[in-house]
Amino acid sequence: MIKYKNDGRNQLEDAKANVSHLSAVFYDSPAANQVLARQRRANAFLEEMKQGDMERECIEERCSFEEAKEIFQDMEKTSQPCAHDGVCKDGIGTYACQCQTGYEGSNCEIGEIHGCEYGNGGCEHFCDIVGESVKCYCADGYFLGSDNKSCDSTGCKFILDEEMVLNGQDCLPGECPWQALLLNEAGLVFCGGTILNKYIILTAALLCILKVVDFACTPGEVNTLVNDGNESMHLIETIVVHSHYRAETYHNDIALIKLIQPIQFSRFILPVVCGACVLMKQPYGMISGLDSLSTRTSTTLQRLSLPFMDRMTCVESSNLRITTRMFCAGYEHFAKGTCQGDSGGPHVTRYRDTYFITGIVSWGDRCVPNVKYSVFTQVSKYILWIRAAIKVLMPEEMASGGDAQVQSGG
Repeated sequence: MIKYKNDGRNQLEDAKANVSHLSAVFYDSPAANQVLARQRRANAFLEEMKQGDMERECIEERCSFEEAKEIFQDMEKTSQPCAHDGVCKDGIGTYACQCQTGYEGSNCEIGEIHGCEYGNGGCEHFCDIVGESVKCYCADGYFLGSDNKSCDSTGCKFILDEEMVLNGQDCLPGECPWQALLLNEAGLVFCGGTILNKYIILTAALLCILKVVDFACTPGEVNTLVNDGNESMHLIETIVVHSHYRAETYHNDIALIKLIQPIQFSRFILPVVCGACVLMKQPYGMISGLDSLSTRTSTTLQRLSLPFMDRMTCVESSNLRITTRMFCAGYEHFAKGTCQGDSGGPHVTRYRDTYFITGIVSWGDRCVPNVKYSVFTQVSKYILWIRAAIKVLMPEEMASGGDAQVQSGG
């Protein structure tokens, strides 16, 4: 028994020794807090001059509306004061807007009001100003892409290799898909035309309509001596000529033809897109027809690039009046232009990946004396007339919003 008690006393003494040893390693709570103390920044010297901080304002201090307001600098933190997708950068009691290209002002509120005049506003087809912003939209048969600028086709989309055809080339099958040829009673080509939709052909008035009694239309034809199966023959149902057409001056030299049977579109036969006036600022356009390269009528459809001429040069080059509804194209130092077989045919302009009809061949340097350049009816000046004429020719299709629609822009 005595031995047992002595053993217990020794164990108690050993435990006390161990506790004494541990106390040398761990501090009590007040002492530990002194060692690990974190410097508080709340209410420090010039604290109110510093930018708001979540930890300082709402952890070290009692979080209240006033303290939270100091974090966000102002009550408008969650708003978007920067217009036109500007990026808001908050500051001490203020903010700054980083504006997108084309906008300026303290809130990016000042935009390029004439934004469509610069690069067509970035739009592939048509551009419009809505409020202070640029809005893009597409021609019929196309829809706006995910970038809100490009236009994708709901059907076939033709893209010719990018090149200037300075010396002229034959149109291979599918290279001039909007071209139509008009045939007289003898089956000979006497004029050209442009496919607007499955029923409507755009052409000139004098040489192509008023001098021929009976004629037909052949879309897809590239060689009049060869039947390759891509062309089709269509009889004419109705003709509409501009009511203010003047033969002596070529003023309002424009007409529409309605076919009896619709055109079946393919990669060889496609409608063109009606163009905007902004496309007139492109350096080159392209014409096509049977007389585009030779002084005699050809049997092969040909295409040729022609540079736009400024209006003053055009007016000074001719003894005839060049109206504001016409434009000139051609070369100054050598004869490359249009003649009778091309009349009524298309002048198209490529913008990005779409071809637009910009002109109708009206009269040219090799057909009219003392005229240096080829002269075209400017299609963009007649968009409203074209719409009204198609409405008369195709009232049911226009009412239903079908293929009769013609898109304008600019």
